[in-house]
Parts: sequence; structure tokens; C-alpha cells
Amino acid sequence: MAEFRTHPRRSILQLLLIVALMGIVYTAMHMLDFRLRVLNVLLQCAFCLLPFLAIQPVRRFQPRPRFYGLILLAPLLCMSACLGTFAVGSDEPLTEPLQTFQEGDGTVQLQRYENGGAIGVHGINLEQRRLIVPGLFLVRSVDFFDFAYEGTLTSEGPYRVRVHAKGSKYEVDKVYSLKPWIYF
Repeated sequence: MAEFRTHPRRSILQLLLIVALMGIVYTAMHMLDFRLRVLNVLLQCAFCLLPFLAIQPVRRFQPRPRFYGLILLAPLLCMSACLGTFAVGSDEPLTEPLQTFQEGDGTVQLQRYENGGAIGVHGINLEQRRLIVPGLFLVRSVDFFDFAYEGTLTSEGPYRVRVHAKGSKYEVDKVYSLKPWIYF
């Protein structure tokens, strides 16, 4: 019995749609923060599951392109499965607010950030947040100070803040201009 094959152009368009969806979800993962941790994990899992949608369009190719497509897709699927497992099983990064200021409709926060235990990422993060709907924030990381252990945040006027951060081998005193509406 002959196997039904669609036109290769349709499969390519489906693959391009999957890549575009992955880009959108990846961007959303880094710009949005849900108050409920389970919603953040579901967004990460959606990103990890999207490559599995590419199996069917690749299987509809002719034999040689299908072979190469499956060879290229196999490591991506393995990596996605591992990342999805880690997303579900890992703890959320520990953040401790040091100082917070209200700026217009959003907040500016200096926070201690720890992720990954003793050999992980440690430092102080300057973050700008805006409430979109109850429970959902638009987040913009302004700057990160690696291995800083203390910091202060002072207001320098409308949408301007000064950060003083101290690390084991450095000290930073810098003024940042914040964006009132656009977070890119």
C-alpha cells in the first residue's frame, strides 16, 4: 500500500512554523514571569515539546532528505527531552529582594540571585518589572553583577537609578536609565 505524501513545500512551511513558534516561546520564557511557578514550568515544557512536532513533517520528505532530516532532528529531540526533564525537576532560582522602587507603572528591584548550588550562578541582578495582568509580569533584566555579595539601589530622578555593587574583587557604582514603556 502506498504511503500518503504531501508536497515537500507544505512540510517545509510546517517546519518553519515550528521554528517560529519556538522563537516566540523562547522569547516569552525570558520576558514573562508568572507569579505561579507551575505556569513558568509549563511554558518551559512547551518550548521543549515543540521540536517533537517536527517529526511528522520530516517523515513526509523523500527518502534521502528524510534520512538527513532525521539525523539532524535526533540530537535536538534528545536535548529537548533532557531540558524538559530538568525544567520539571529543577528548583527555581533563589532570589532575595534587596531593594525595590516604584517607577511609574512598574518596579525596579535589586535582588540577590543564586542558581545551581556551589558552582552555579551567584550575584546581584537589577531587574525592571511591569504588571501586565494579575499574576503575569513583563520582566527586563537591566544588569547582572557576577559574584557580587552586597548592593544598594538609590533613585537618581525619574527612570534613573544608581547601583552600587560590591564583589570579592571589584566594586561598581553606575547610573542606569530605565525604559518607561518599552522593554527591549
